[in-house]
Formats: sequence, C-alpha cells, structure tokens
Amino acid sequence: MIIKSIQLHNFRNYEDLSIDFTEGTNILYGENAQGKTNILEAANLSSTTKSHKGSKDKEMIRFGQEEAHIKTIIEKKQTLYEIDLHLKKQKNKGIALNRIPLKKASEIYGILNLIFFFSGGFIHYQKRSGGTPEIYGRGIMPDG
Repeated sequence: MIIKSIQLHNFRNYEDLSIDFTEGTNILYGENAQGKTNILEAANLSSTTKSHKGSKDKEMIRFGQEEAHIKTIIEKKQTLYEIDLHLKKQKNKGIALNRIPLKKASEIYGILNLIFFFSGGFIHYQKRSGGTPEIYGRGIMPDG
C-alpha cells in the first residue's frame, strides 16, 4: 500500500496544498509550526475519519472558512482508491470513496492502514471484522 498523493484545501494552515509521494521513504521537513504534522493528520483522517488530536471538524478548518477538503489517493494491491473528506463547520463531514458518497465512515476503514507516530507516543489502527476501527496498539515513546 502507498499513499500516492494528498490534496488539502482550507485544512488547518493550508489554503491549498498538493503533495505527491514516491514509493519508499518520504521525509517531511521544515521549520517548526509550518504544517508538517497537519499533512500527517490529513492522512490519519483519511484512514479513520478522526483526528489524532481529538479535534472537532470545525477546529481543522482554516480560519475564516466554512469548510475544508482532503483528497487522498492510495494504491493498494494494484488498485487505486480516492478518499474525499469534506469537513464542514455547521454539518457532518461528507465522505466519498472513488467519488461515491458514503453513508457511514466505517466504509473506508481498512483501505488506508497506518501506524501514526506523534510526539510522545503512537497509535496503530486495524479494521475489526465488524467494520469499525480498533486501536490495535498504543505506546508511549520516551523522550531522549
């Protein structure tokens, strides 16, 4: 499985961002508070429809805007998947898979499997047989 690209519109500090990834290791680097973690958060949202920070949808929308859009292209077992998330201040988020609107967020679980590392720990999500994500593992990473 590989994340081919992520496109952000009015998400966190990004007005517009389009980033392509290559097979192998991709490194995001830059000054503090420039949005590296926001890109990772967008990937996490595309996997789980939730923020690792526990943020509400309206908190992830760029200041002064009413909605945000995340589009993630994934290649898994030689099949392309397009996950679209529309975050809205006043309504529930909209989710589409390959341009088909989904009724339940659980319909995308298992397409993008990830282990999300963040300052001080990690979360590993895995799809359960019932369709809902289960936190498979949680860990605390020591400083230094």
